Amino acid sequence: MGVIEYARALRRRWVVVVAVLLVCLCAAAGYAQTIPVTYRASSSMYVSMSTGTSVNDSYQGGLAAQQRVRSYLDLLTSATVAERVIAERGLRSSVGELRGRITASSPPATAVLVATVSAATAAEARDLADAVVAQFRRLVDELETTELGAAPAARVAVVDRALLPAAPAGPPRTRLLALGLCAGVVLGGAAALLRDRLDRRLRTSNQLEEILAQPLRPQGADAAEPPSVPILAILDIGLPGEAGEIRRLRARLTGDTADKSPKTIVLTSLSTRSAPDVAARLARSLAAVGARVVLVDADTTGAGSSGGLLAHTGPGLAELLRGGAGVGDAVVRLPDDGIEILPLGSPDPGTPDALATERFGAILADLRSDFDHVVVEAAPVAAAADVLSIAPRGDATLGVVELGTSTAGEIRGALATFGAAGTALVGVIAVSRPDDRPLYRRLRI
Repeated sequence: MGVIEYARALRRRWVVVVAVLLVCLCAAAGYAQTIPVTYRASSSMYVSMSTGTSVNDSYQGGLAAQQRVRSYLDLLTSATVAERVIAERGLRSSVGELRGRITASSPPATAVLVATVSAATAAEARDLADAVVAQFRRLVDELETTELGAAPAARVAVVDRALLPAAPAGPPRTRLLALGLCAGVVLGGAAALLRDRLDRRLRTSNQLEEILAQPLRPQGADAAEPPSVPILAILDIGLPGEAGEIRRLRARLTGDTADKSPKTIVLTSLSTRSAPDVAARLARSLAAVGARVVLVDADTTGAGSSGGLLAHTGPGLAELLRGGAGVGDAVVRLPDDGIEILPLGSPDPGTPDALATERFGAILADLRSDFDHVVVEAAPVAAAADVLSIAPRGDATLGVVELGTSTAGEIRGALATFGAAGTALVGVIAVSRPDDRPLYRRLRI
């Protein structure tokens, strides 16, 4: 995939990106709320040794002070210091808890000690740091005094007293939210690309063309030049370009003269979902130029045009196939649409088999004699095999592919079914519905 393909995938899956982004932001905000607010105050000290006034004595004293610092790091966080601070300030904390809030550090090769204390408030952190330093200095004086009344061998002087912390310790919440935002963008993009790669649904006409480019070989065709199936129209249902695309489909089917115009046009969905509105739109378009058109609902799944265009309780195609009525009694005119329709009627388990009989051929012959065009909508090829019996009786067979719901496997399976039956498709109509288009297109974003 190139950069353009990645961008298109992210645009198609922008809902996934936004969802992951919101989850990461909420997680970062939630984590920020769980972090306890703590303040840290630090005080620095300098360790010196009691030595002579010579340069050598001062040098030796400095080395000794650095060595003392290593031991003082442990003394600063010792239980003795913690106990004395608790006793002095009357704290309710345990010795172990207070020791965990005290940290000691020293810059390398120096005689400087830094005591840091954490607390729930800024004032408490400052006061505890001063108390820890005071008790630590007293403990050092006691340990470094070898003789009663003598000066300590080492002294600890306060360099900087603890100051009131200006802000809580730890990462600021804005930084955590920024990290959550970055993580959401990265993870959301990765999830969107993964979802797009795993999604086998056909989203664009270009993807459909790649499937249709694989040649379909009807039986008896020249294997050296197998025909491919073209896309005759791309219908965006509900968008302004729909009417123009229907006219383009009509022009491609009818040609320049009436002799080239197919009398009987069979439509079937190449997926499991019926598309009766496509057949109705084609029938209306043919009628718009003055042709007499009849729409035949032969969709035995019950999802054809009969239910959507009229409330009909009389006989229909199923009754005609059983010999219970005449064609004139079953055809219903739709004045608002300018077409007539032969509804399905009340099918029984034998109706699909009856579509393969000469009785159905005779019905089509009667309709062809009375109308300029007969548009037959058959059940989806993936749901029933009716179209394989109907198509040989028609002049042109069209497949309908719904973008956004049909998968590549369904289309390949339908093409293989037609190829095995020796039925040629004149072309394919790609359909994009509002419910199947991405949300940003439905909202005109």
